[in-house]
Amino acid sequence: MMRIPRLAWITLILLASSLPAVPQNKKPVPACTQLAFRALREFPKLEYECPEGVNDFDEKILKLPERQTALTQLMSGLEAFNSADWWQADTNELIACRIHGSVGQLSDEEKQQWRQGDYRLDLEGNRQMRLVLLDDPCYQTGFAGSNGFLLYRKTGKVYVSQVLNGYYSRVDNSAGLGFATLNGEQIIEISTANSMPPSRVYYYFAIDPRTNKAVAKNIFKDGKKLTNQIYSDMLMEDPKFFGLPPNASELNIIVKGRLAPSFSAYEVSDTGRIEFQGQHLQRIVYHWNGRFYVPR
Repeated sequence: MMRIPRLAWITLILLASSLPAVPQNKKPVPACTQLAFRALREFPKLEYECPEGVNDFDEKILKLPERQTALTQLMSGLEAFNSADWWQADTNELIACRIHGSVGQLSDEEKQQWRQGDYRLDLEGNRQMRLVLLDDPCYQTGFAGSNGFLLYRKTGKVYVSQVLNGYYSRVDNSAGLGFATLNGEQIIEISTANSMPPSRVYYYFAIDPRTNKAVAKNIFKDGKKLTNQIYSDMLMEDPKFFGLPPNASELNIIVKGRLAPSFSAYEVSDTGRIEFQGQHLQRIVYHWNGRFYVPR
């Protein structure tokens, strides 16, 4: 990531203060169904001793042996989520049951809080793959420090892979899950967003048929190497506002279940032609060459 001048940081702080959380009001307010309530169960918790005298933002925490042991135990606990009812239940309905505590519609207050994005969405996915976000007790506790796990169900067994390690954000409900098909292989997209600076980082994985675990899908050219990670600063407005094509929003990579032939990313640059509230952004267009994306 390029260095951002002090004046630019001040502007980004002002933007961040008005950046909305990922909205829940775009989705219908769910109800707690009989199936979801019957399948509801609590996720295991990550538990380890926080080191004394170490700030919660110190990345040394991520490498603590006791933390690694706790993560291994946690993943074993998630492997037990192999109930057919749990996988049949809609993920939002499971969250609604946890909120409401019984079968039925959410209360008016609960509905309002849902629409305002006050509830944490820590579960997303379908009947075969799900993303679970669980709190980290010691790392970035002021910014919802958490760890993301991909659960993959095959022939009644659940395989767990860690796809986010010590993830934190100033944006509520900022992690998402998406899928695409490439030459018969399923590509998994883990999307994240932050507000300081306003940016997005996406990660891509595939399921290894030998282990049934998620492995990095390196589809982006970064200098002389390939990576599964792609970064973009946020446009902060609809692309049309800047005279850009409608599909030029940042990291618009998966379109209708397939990888797009090209997509746009943005970075802060003094020479960028896109201007918004004193900031200049440069547009980078990535093109698919049949094996990976190349910036041009």
